[in-house]
Amino acid sequence: MVTQCCGVLVDGLHENFFIWHFFLCFFLASSSWFLVNFEAEIKRRKSEERKRRGDGIALSLIYVELKNSVLKKIFTEITAKFWSEWELRIMVIFSLILQLVLVITGNLRRGYIGKRLPYVAILVWLVYLSADWVATLVLSTLLRGDVNLKNGLIVFWTPFILCHLGSPHNITAYSVEDNKLWLRHFLGMVFQVLETIYIYIRFRSHTDLNAMAAPIFIAGVFKYGERIWALRSASEKELINSLSPSKREATRQGKMIRIGLSESTINQCFEGKGKVSELNLLREAYSSFIVFKPLFLGLPFGLSPKFYDDMVYIKSKSAEQAFKLVGTELGYLYDLLFTKMPIHHLQSIVSLHLRAFCFLSAMSSLIAFSAIADKSLHSKVDIVVTYLLLLVAICLDIYSFIMHALSTWAMVWLPIPENKVYKLYSKVVAWRMPLVESKMAIKSMAQHDLINYYVKANANKFNDAVRIIDTGNLLQKHWHTNWKAVDCELKQFIYSHLKKKRSKWAKTGCRLENLEKLLNGKGENLLNTLGIGSEDFEQDGADFTERIFIWHFATELVYYDDVNKFRTADSFCQIAKSLSDYMMYLVVVRPLMLPKGFSEMINKVSYNQAKILFRVEDISKNMRKVDYVRKRFASAVIGLHRDFRVESNSINVTSKGSALAQALQSFVTEHHWDHEEKWKLISKMWMEMMIHAASHCSWEEHAQQLRHGGELITHVALLMAHLGLSTKIRKVPDEEELNMPPFSP
Repeated sequence: MVTQCCGVLVDGLHENFFIWHFFLCFFLASSSWFLVNFEAEIKRRKSEERKRRGDGIALSLIYVELKNSVLKKIFTEITAKFWSEWELRIMVIFSLILQLVLVITGNLRRGYIGKRLPYVAILVWLVYLSADWVATLVLSTLLRGDVNLKNGLIVFWTPFILCHLGSPHNITAYSVEDNKLWLRHFLGMVFQVLETIYIYIRFRSHTDLNAMAAPIFIAGVFKYGERIWALRSASEKELINSLSPSKREATRQGKMIRIGLSESTINQCFEGKGKVSELNLLREAYSSFIVFKPLFLGLPFGLSPKFYDDMVYIKSKSAEQAFKLVGTELGYLYDLLFTKMPIHHLQSIVSLHLRAFCFLSAMSSLIAFSAIADKSLHSKVDIVVTYLLLLVAICLDIYSFIMHALSTWAMVWLPIPENKVYKLYSKVVAWRMPLVESKMAIKSMAQHDLINYYVKANANKFNDAVRIIDTGNLLQKHWHTNWKAVDCELKQFIYSHLKKKRSKWAKTGCRLENLEKLLNGKGENLLNTLGIGSEDFEQDGADFTERIFIWHFATELVYYDDVNKFRTADSFCQIAKSLSDYMMYLVVVRPLMLPKGFSEMINKVSYNQAKILFRVEDISKNMRKVDYVRKRFASAVIGLHRDFRVESNSINVTSKGSALAQALQSFVTEHHWDHEEKWKLISKMWMEMMIHAASHCSWEEHAQQLRHGGELITHVALLMAHLGLSTKIRKVPDEEELNMPPFSP
């Protein structure tokens, strides 16, 4: 009776196919309109990312409806027939390939930092969007029902597409905005599941494939639901709610670390776990990640005196260990926002059972298809595709389990090796730890040398034509950006400077107003301390971005002037050059990580000023000899009269930078400084500006850059938080205040 009713229902829907499609499209459009209005507070600059997924199903349906007429008009009948016959098979294989590429690119984008970063980012973006769109397109094609495929295989292939929509374990979201739009993803899942059920009922057959498809369908729903669960868990609202202690934690006795987190909660995390010295840093990083969760959400919070004075585990650590600690913390933050790792860890029992069910479903279906299914009813190509779907599903489940077992989330909970399995796992962890430690700290930093760019740009006859087409200035941003290693000397310099700033603030009584004054300074305090009050150092009228341009231009001029005169480049010289080029990279490529300024306009004006200098100083010969031209350009500009102006413009980076460079060089000639003292001053100035930038960059923007490998300024910002150099963190000596609810109604 039920089967007959379902048959009548399906036949009715099939007869009114276009009405059903119209209803589905209308419902999607209306729900998308509601969500766009509901989420209007999300930043406007991410509007394209908001729309991309809501329109996927509608675009797929439009494609399915129009393809036949388009094929008949454009291609010959033979071509159209070939595409109609092979379309679904090609799309299923393509969806399968995209899943494998998505696994690879998900791992690649996590830690890749280098010259090819823009290409990696574009590749991940294209694969991420294509994987969902192609899977949706396959379901829409199956739904249309005009494919040259046996009904049994249609039913059997459809659940695998749901598994593909569930995405791999290592990439659930492309950006932070995907987490905010988890409700839209949920609505998409509801429609895809209903679509799959409809296909299952409509194309049911009297073969064994119907029964084999059932467990795969359930596994697909689990995987898709797991993705939505991960997106929802990483949304801002849920993360804020997670800061409130659970009923079980609220009943525990013990001192509080911060609001909503007790010391016993941290201690009990690793009770009964294996005590391995190699894991101490990893466990401290995980504990710090838990402590600083409010900071990552941009929320102010208080810390207990014990943790505040201990600088949350880094007080007694070296620079290298401190950078490893914050690097591991940021790794946990990346996993929380962009992968399924946290839900696998926090709900380990449920996750383990779900993955076991998915693996056994695919394995049992593989065995059943090999032993029971009548393969004579299907073509060899369809049988090969079916085996590929089953084998890839099994391999991805195995890979996901292995990667979780070898992840920092699992290793940090290393159990006491009481039995053979735990002993074997302990040996695996001991073998893997050196590799994990080697990836903890940041390895590379971007470098953008403005003078080097000017020289190379003017050597290229077609550069002006390219700049007219390249309105986003992408060629300068990415082609002329280089990368260099973050060496131990630079880490030591940054860490020492931050600790001295912490000591300086502690002497003032750790008052908030003094901290704000300390962080808002852009080097003026340093110059006043040294008694330097020249007008060449005063840029009160310049915004922070223009200040970076002026100091960068001056630093490059002094550097090339010293190199041209064969002066020995000491460590402070290299540190200053590295920080100068990195801050210029942030201005040009990552302006959203800095306080708002006129970076694009200043960059354009500075380029035009440099072109004029090339003509005025007659540096037009031998333009292809970059080193020679750079040497002449630096010597000519640093020798300019301080009243010389290349344009009657309020933005005059070249003149101000030249005057500043002359003033810096005068410390050696007039004040009898040695070159090391000069470069030490320049290094400290750049460090002050980096601290100012790090303290004013939102943690949402820091989190966004983790998907591009992370930035040095993000590591510096987290180090500052450990040292208490953040206006979001305060020391709370009164434990009763920490016991108060974090959010009052």
